[in-house]
Amino acid sequence: MMNEAGTYVVAEIGSNYDDDLDTAVEYIRACKEAGANAVKFQTLSRETLIAPRVLMEGKWIDHPGYAGFSNLRLSDKAHFELKKAADEAGIEFFSTPFYLEAVDLLEQVGVSTYKIASGDITFYPLLEKVGRTGKRVIMSTGGSSMADVEKGVEVLRAAGAAEVILLHCVAQYPPEWDEMNIRAVATLKEAFGLSVGISDHTPGSFIAIASVALGATYIEKHVTFDRSLPGPDHPFAMTVSEFAEMIQQVRLLERSLGTGEKVPAASELVKQHRMRRGVYDPVTFEPRDGTDGLWLRPMAVEF
Repeated sequence: MMNEAGTYVVAEIGSNYDDDLDTAVEYIRACKEAGANAVKFQTLSRETLIAPRVLMEGKWIDHPGYAGFSNLRLSDKAHFELKKAADEAGIEFFSTPFYLEAVDLLEQVGVSTYKIASGDITFYPLLEKVGRTGKRVIMSTGGSSMADVEKGVEVLRAAGAAEVILLHCVAQYPPEWDEMNIRAVATLKEAFGLSVGISDHTPGSFIAIASVALGATYIEKHVTFDRSLPGPDHPFAMTVSEFAEMIQQVRLLERSLGTGEKVPAASELVKQHRMRRGVYDPVTFEPRDGTDGLWLRPMAVEF
């Protein structure tokens, strides 16, 4: 998934707007200023996401996290207001639907992209409904095997998804460094022939930038105004200034990657004759033909 500038960078706002619509709009404007291509929210509710009772040690008990589930529900009305704010700022708005009816809402809002969360890669009714919109679909693959990914792609394509983008992801918040396995970015690209990227929950920008060198054309990072704020996503998110710096580094990396063909740079060609050695007379230091004499070069050592 590329834009004219290269890698498509998405700011995951998630629940970090802390149930305040004005703050959500501030995030949209700040992320546009930072250089992001899109902002992403989450369309969810506790009742459509978490089972109130679970089986543990052979007994059905009340889900220990159900009552305190803190991810915030973005109201239907807020979706329209944030889409308008994003349009005015000149940045794409989309969201992750976590229940089937959320797709209907997002279609009314007018999104061009859908995001499938890692945990829903096997929620085939959702994949089918999203695919039937004929829109672009970005699917995270945290916690999945290649077989899981292959089946998810198959369902989306069969349903009619216009484009499928796969994101390598480790579904921990944050993960350990030795769990990241970012070579999987290249593996997914080679195996499926699709655009690939990374949904990264590690601190800082190191993993995201390295992934671009491995072929990622999509980066998704959580963004916050303050990591010390309460809430599930603030602690591991990037600050807006860190996010902006990461984007600048990605753009420099894109310029530096080149074609992969080993040829002299233009600036090297103009001085190639001066940086290479020739044969010189040992007394007069005049250039001479052949190989007998002093092997010197006409420019100072610069490298």
